[in-house]
Amino acid sequence: MPMLRTVDDHSLTDEDTGLFEVLCRRRGWSDRYLKEIEATEHDELLDLAEMVEALHDARTTDKKITIAPDFDMDGISAGVLGYAGLSELGFDVELHLPDYRRGHELAPEDIAEIQAKWPATRVLLTCDGGVNSHGGIAAARALGWTTLVTDHHEELAPGSTADITVDPCRIDETYTHTGICGAHVLYQVIEAYTRVHRPEKLWEIHLLRLFAGLGTVSDVMPVLYENRSLVRDAISIARLLRVAAPKTIPNPRGGFDADPDAIDVEQSIMMQLLRTEPHHPVFLRAFEGFAIVLKAFAQAGKIRDVDDLDEGFFGFYLAPAMNSPRRTGASLEPCFAVFTAAGADVKFKAARQVIEGNELRKQLVIKHMEELVAGEQPLAPWVYFSDAYPGMYGLLANRMMEFNGHPVVVLNRPTSPDDPVSGSGRAPEWYDIITSLEPHDGLSAIGHQQACGVRVAKAEKLGDLVAVLKEATQVSRLAVSSDGPNGDLVLGPDADCDAGLEDLQPLFELVRRTEGLKPFGRGFTAPVVEIAIEPLGLRVDRIGSESQHLRLVTRSGLSCLWWNAAEEKFDAIQSFVGAPAAPNSAPCASRRRCS
Repeated sequence: MPMLRTVDDHSLTDEDTGLFEVLCRRRGWSDRYLKEIEATEHDELLDLAEMVEALHDARTTDKKITIAPDFDMDGISAGVLGYAGLSELGFDVELHLPDYRRGHELAPEDIAEIQAKWPATRVLLTCDGGVNSHGGIAAARALGWTTLVTDHHEELAPGSTADITVDPCRIDETYTHTGICGAHVLYQVIEAYTRVHRPEKLWEIHLLRLFAGLGTVSDVMPVLYENRSLVRDAISIARLLRVAAPKTIPNPRGGFDADPDAIDVEQSIMMQLLRTEPHHPVFLRAFEGFAIVLKAFAQAGKIRDVDDLDEGFFGFYLAPAMNSPRRTGASLEPCFAVFTAAGADVKFKAARQVIEGNELRKQLVIKHMEELVAGEQPLAPWVYFSDAYPGMYGLLANRMMEFNGHPVVVLNRPTSPDDPVSGSGRAPEWYDIITSLEPHDGLSAIGHQQACGVRVAKAEKLGDLVAVLKEATQVSRLAVSSDGPNGDLVLGPDADCDAGLEDLQPLFELVRRTEGLKPFGRGFTAPVVEIAIEPLGLRVDRIGSESQHLRLVTRSGLSCLWWNAAEEKFDAIQSFVGAPAAPNSAPCASRRRCS
């Protein structure tokens, strides 16, 4: 008998409907919806034209511009994009190295550093920050500088004090899709300038979509509307900077294995194209640096073929590595140097430092998570205290949020009721931390709705923080359905599964058509397919450089990889592998999720 499921009031059977159609119905992905989210048209940001003309005045009157970026991956992307783009367009421009110890807002100390290093500065251009940096902007204006802010964070009353502010989250902004990253905002400014004043440079400026797309993924912006084409373009440009490792290492089989050390980044298609015509050295360094980053990750075993270079690489490898210095207290300089240093050797050294720093960050997360769980936590599961470096709080909060399934805040441990307390909060997509805390005296948050810095004026108000998180979560969850299976589709031998695993052709078709919907990310997440595996005859192996992954091989030869699950799941799976299933048992109890 064919299996029958009812989805969106349409009866579907595995005889007359393919798995992809079932998936789309369950996700609500109608043809109309899939077409709508591909729309690339968007409004013009308020005061964009005014900023274009302010930039033109700076170029035509030889005023030095100094770019002041934020310090995360979006800020790095925006800073490199602005530095490379304005240099290529003929501006006199410098790039300031931010200090994450001062926080995300531009500080008077930043202005003092810029003034000391580049005293000829006459224009300050911020990116991925500045809309609420009243102290820093005041210090710049006191020097007589023109202050131009490009940002994407929410503007707070009384509003920006800069001469010109371009921000989709301005108080008076009407931009429809506000979820664009800081690098994308600056890209729109520079692209608009190029269209008006340097149209012959549009091809070069369009290549900077690489960095705007990287910022989009790294800052977890919704992968919808104009962001979709941006991320696709970024991936395409990145792939043109990749060079496959030549096969020069002899192997016992009589052939040759790939040697990432032998990669010559100058052989990439993009670098060859760029070398055919004169370009500003700063512009060339940005792309050479990206190619060197890809080589370094290939050497680390993270990129083996071109398909590995996608939005997942941006979000799970490159962005965490670039964000690692502020997590561990290390220098941020290599993260900028890899895109801005004059020599390829210097860039490669910086790239290696970034990757090594990320490995340290991973070890510290494990260490501090163990301390978090084992330590005294009187306000758990809502608020946790940690003695880790403050830059780690966001990562720890994210881990605990994923474990608990609700918003979590990680803070420094106070010593008295009057102590101010600060840290980071993380929340699922259905919860807005900033809006929830805003009405409550002594509680505040700044950043993004689901990833933000949290401050409690006095430790005695920590109980209020717990109450707000708990109450608001209960209200939010009323609108979130938890019925049904965890996955979008379930494959396996059971009667309630959507399809079996013996005929692979429908699965190939599902993968092919699903891959065609990329990129995935926030707002348009990748489908989750669960696989129900019969434990009888199952072979379980630990694989990976640290035996951290699991490989499950069924009696029929189906091989499933379960990433980073060995430590937690190996012993449990081994305990029931080989034991006969009880009659009329629920086979799906042994499901293992693969996506």
